Amino acid sequence: MSGLGAVLIGVVIVVLGLVVRPRRRRPPGHRRGRTEPAAARAERVAEALESTAMCLQAGLTPARSLEIAGTRISGDGVVRAVLDDVRRALSRGDPGGPVWNRHTTQVPELRLLAGAWSLTETAGTALQPAVAWSAGQLREQRAARERLDAVTSGARSSMLLMMLLPFAGVPIGAMMGIPPWRLYGNVPAGVGCLVGFGFALGGLAGARRILARALAPKVLDPDPPHEDSTTTEITDAALLLHLALAGGSGVIECLEAVAPACRGRVRADLRRVVAAYRWGLDHDDAWAYAAPQWSPVAMAVGLALDHGAAPAEAVRAAAERLQARERARLEAAAGRAGTMLLVPLAAMFLPAFALTTMLPLVIALAPTRLTG
Repeated sequence: MSGLGAVLIGVVIVVLGLVVRPRRRRPPGHRRGRTEPAAARAERVAEALESTAMCLQAGLTPARSLEIAGTRISGDGVVRAVLDDVRRALSRGDPGGPVWNRHTTQVPELRLLAGAWSLTETAGTALQPAVAWSAGQLREQRAARERLDAVTSGARSSMLLMMLLPFAGVPIGAMMGIPPWRLYGNVPAGVGCLVGFGFALGGLAGARRILARALAPKVLDPDPPHEDSTTTEITDAALLLHLALAGGSGVIECLEAVAPACRGRVRADLRRVVAAYRWGLDHDDAWAYAAPQWSPVAMAVGLALDHGAAPAEAVRAAAERLQARERARLEAAAGRAGTMLLVPLAAMFLPAFALTTMLPLVIALAPTRLTG
């Protein structure tokens, strides 16, 4: 076997291992070295919150409830450490909301709980329903992600099959009685493989980009100098607003209380709307300072202010509509991604297959060797 053939076979094996190796999607803020998948982490957080809610319902203090919930967690020291940190803050008499919020970068699943807990401390919302509501929302979000994964499973399978095309030369050659060193042990086949793998890597990058764009949340229009926000964050803010309104506070006071629990443009929109209401502007003019995606929430709040309707349920219904709309958009985009994957298949992977498989086979089967 020639040295060139050995090198090419080694490259094929290494690249194949790297390509087909399963990858875990890390949530934002996930640190290297944390091996637990996001789905398992979300399940542990939900279990901890449900345990905390049951303890609160039994009449235990928040600090004692968190202590008991921490003892029921197995296998995840991160979540247990967060619970202990919040428990210590509560035992000192400090508010728990800022502590929860500080850990949301490390454990993104705590983001809604951080906002809900802060509301209980600033707006007087009952703690036990807030914790139970946070656990329920976390499970609903996980169920939505699982449905989305099911929709994209076909596209991911297609991408895996496309990645295997450039590596089909070795088994096809073996079925035809051509050993790998004869298949790839010449200069034209070697050059074809190198170029073909370049096409394959380009196709892999394109396919991943198509899937990433399909699954990305919709970003609101930029509003410098505030950070970019997504429609999902508007939905979360609307759910927090429903929670605050359920506590009996006024609409403007609840909007003001929810704003600190948000980030980026969503926080800026809420603060502008509150300021506009306090300036004496009417409903339509006040919400004109917010992004258009707030319109279902603005309509629900307007009905409450203008006609005395119960605001909490109207805002909850608006938030559920926003959730359903975003879920439908993502599922439709995931379905289109399966079709769009035909582009890298035709433009990159088929040429890669021709260069890494067909060309070496033709050269190996040719009656005259082309390697000078």
